[in-house]
Amino acid sequence: MNSDDTPPLSPERASRFVDLLTSHQRKLHAYICTLMLGDAAAADVLQDTNIDLWAKIGEYDFGRPFLPWAFSFARQRVMAFRKSQSRSRLLFSEAAMARIEEECSRLAEEADTRMAALQNCLKKLNERQRYLIDERYDARTSVKMLAARLGESAHNVASQLHRIRASLARCIDVTLAAEERA
Repeated sequence: MNSDDTPPLSPERASRFVDLLTSHQRKLHAYICTLMLGDAAAADVLQDTNIDLWAKIGEYDFGRPFLPWAFSFARQRVMAFRKSQSRSRLLFSEAAMARIEEECSRLAEEADTRMAALQNCLKKLNERQRYLIDERYDARTSVKMLAARLGESAHNVASQLHRIRASLARCIDVTLAAEERA
């Protein structure tokens, strides 16, 4: 044990933590930018937050959601940044920052739930539908290029993609409604 009674950092724990930290960087950065009203120093605050998170890796419970835990460190860093600023500027009150933190956590959780529903709905597509979606959105192939590959008109391919997107939206809505009832 270390002098602060935290167990030594295992490579597995470090790897899991790095995966969590990197997969949540965009959401963490967006949260910081929201609290800082888009201040250019948000990237610096994000880096400081990452350092704080890494320093506290031993305290993180992998059984709990990562983002709310990370948001609390980001909020502390934003508050420290605010205190270090000597010039007067428009800033959120601490109560407003707490509400923003709650809303960001709720929206992040909602986005994760919707993404999980989308993944399940994508599995229900037939082979051609999945091909069209993969080519259009994963490979970023233009509708015109996709149509040329398939020997179809761009209008026809665009119509098919529209129907698939509408079907996915319905599937997501039904899935989420079923989860709410459960």
